[in-house]
Parts: sequence; C-alpha cells; structure tokens
Amino acid sequence: MATASSMMAVMAPLYAVSLGLGVEWLGILMALPGIFPVLLALPAGRWIDAFGAARWFYLGIVGMTTAPLLVVLFPGVAALALSRVALGFFVLMFTLASQSLVAGLQNGKTHESNFAVYSTWLAAGRMVGPVVVGALIDVAGFRISFAAVFAILVVAAVIAYLVHRAAGPQGAGRLRGNPRPPGAVRATLRSVGLQMAVLTSAGVFLALTTREAFLPVLLEQLGMSATLIGALVSLGSLSAVLTRPLMPVITKALGGTGTTLAVSMAAVSIGVGLLSAAQSVAAFAALAIVAGFGSGIAFPLSIVAVAAKVPLTHRGIALSLRLSINHSVEIFAPTLSGLVVAATSLRFGFAASGIALALLTLLSFSLVKRFDASPAAEAASLPGRGDQDVG
Repeated sequence: MATASSMMAVMAPLYAVSLGLGVEWLGILMALPGIFPVLLALPAGRWIDAFGAARWFYLGIVGMTTAPLLVVLFPGVAALALSRVALGFFVLMFTLASQSLVAGLQNGKTHESNFAVYSTWLAAGRMVGPVVVGALIDVAGFRISFAAVFAILVVAAVIAYLVHRAAGPQGAGRLRGNPRPPGAVRATLRSVGLQMAVLTSAGVFLALTTREAFLPVLLEQLGMSATLIGALVSLGSLSAVLTRPLMPVITKALGGTGTTLAVSMAAVSIGVGLLSAAQSVAAFAALAIVAGFGSGIAFPLSIVAVAAKVPLTHRGIALSLRLSINHSVEIFAPTLSGLVVAATSLRFGFAASGIALALLTLLSFSLVKRFDASPAAEAASLPGRGDQDVG
C-alpha cells in the first residue's frame, strides 16, 4: 500500500501539470483525498469495529485499486480528480484498520517497538515507490505508470486476502454494542496525549503536504528528470526507514516521548522551510534527509502518544479524531498553499509552511511538561465508557 500511494503522490502533481493545470488548481487536486477522512473518520472507527479491523484492512486495499484504474481507463483531469477522492476514502479505512490492529497487539513488546516496526515497513514502501515511478514515467509515460500501481495493489490485495484467511475468524476489535456516552469526544479531546499527538501529526502533515504537492513541480522547473525527482523524494523515505527502528533509542536519548515529538517537528520545519533557499541537488538531498528524520519519528510516535496516554476505552475515538484532524489539514493546507504560491512563488510557499510549523513547534514544547506528567493509559481516567475496543 505504501509503495503504491507514494507512487501516486509523485505522479499526481506531475500528471496534472502535464495536463495544463495551474498551481492553484493543483493545490485543490492534492487536497481531494482529505474529503472523506474529514467527514467520516469518527463513524469509520465504528464501522471498523463492527465489521472487524482485519476485513477492512483487506477491503481498503481492494478499494484502492480503483484509484489508478480510473486514470488508466479514462485519462484526463476528471479521472485524476475522482481517483484522488477514491484514494482518500479507502486509505482512511486501511489506515484506521491497520493502526487498530497494531495498537491492539499483545506480543509482549512496547507500543514504541510495535509501531517502529509497522512504520518502518510503511516508510520502506514510500522509499521504493517514488524511485520506481520516476523511472517508469521517463521510460513508459504516465498511463503505464498508473497501470503499474494498479498491478501492485492487486498483488497486495491477494496477499492480504491470504493472510486474512490464514488468521481465521476475528473476534477481537468488534463493536461491543455499548452506545458512546455523552461527552466522550470532548473528554478525549481534553487528553494531553491526544493534544500532543494531533499537534505533532497535523503540524508535520501541514508542511509535508505542501512539500508533496509542489516539490516535484519545483524540481521539474529546475530541469530535473522524473527519475531524479523520484530519487530525491525517496531519499526522505530512506531517512525515515533508517530512523524508525531507532525510535525507542532516540526517544530515550531525548528524555521522553514529549520532547522527541517536539524535536521531530523542528526537524520537519527546517527540512521544508529551507527548500525556499535550496539550489543544488545536494541541498535538496540534505533537506530531504532532515525532513525524513523528523517525519520518521513524528507520525509513529504520535500514535504511541495516543496508545500510551489515552485509555483503551477511548482509543478508537482518539485515533479517529487524530486522523480526521490530519485530513482536515490535508484539505486546507495544499489548497491554501496553492493560492499562496499562485500569488507569490513556489519557494515562498515552502518558507511559509516551514514558519507555520516552527510556530507550532514552539507550542508543542509548552505541552511537553504536562504530557510527561500525565498518567499512563492504564491508569488514566476519562468520564464514561467508550464504545470501541481495538485490543
């Protein structure tokens, strides 16, 4: 899944530019996947519990095959836009299902260790995808590249189906039937664990969506080939791959989860903000590594913050809220960035995103002390009983 989605992330802006779209429309196009996650993240958590996380994991991959297939069958702007919307819905279901499965693992390992492995595999897929699709675009064009993504997702769907069958009936992670008590969402929002997780992941998402939407365009304007563009995008994922297995060690060295989350935000703000000044391939590569280091820690560790500080009965709500807010950013950040870039320049857009994340980083540092002092999930208490059990 990660390989395919990262291939789509590189192809979409390049294909859109080849169809003649301006940067303001490009921002809207890149924001489309966030529509369903914003509207459905909370009910999606209930659907996953009702139908089973493992089944939604499989169905999410199957549904994602429609995204590249639409462009293969009906090339053009309309098909590209519809594919972005379909991708958003099915990635939502896949992501919530996979996070619920990992958060509920009882294998004797810490949340940091389990999510480090989980996110390392995702980052590895994101590392491979842009390199592969960059070469494919240069050699065979966009239509064959979208067809290749479709083939990868079909293979992934078959593997997921076989794993699902081998696992047998899934009793865990189902809806227990208890109605969600009044105030459960508000109580969860008051959790400093969720607050820190959302501040980190949404802030980093803000910067990275801008980078994802406009960096390939900037690099193309500088005369770089699609292969080189893909390699530079993949370099950030390589940095994340190398960083994530070390996440428990880095967290310990920096003095805890809260401080590490704040540091990861600072790294991404530098990696994206300084794109405004980069001129050479070496500079773009160095900034990709810095941003990859930050995102490699920020996303998995923000889920750890939820798992470690939010009680189990509220974990499904917390994960859904985190995802919903992240995708709200996915809608508004590239749209706003597109307008800013259209009025100024690509480089100014990167600088603005970096500055915005730097301000959020300062806010996150103010929460670190309260985050570290808050009780662990097993001891924390929020009013009422939640309706989801992802364990």
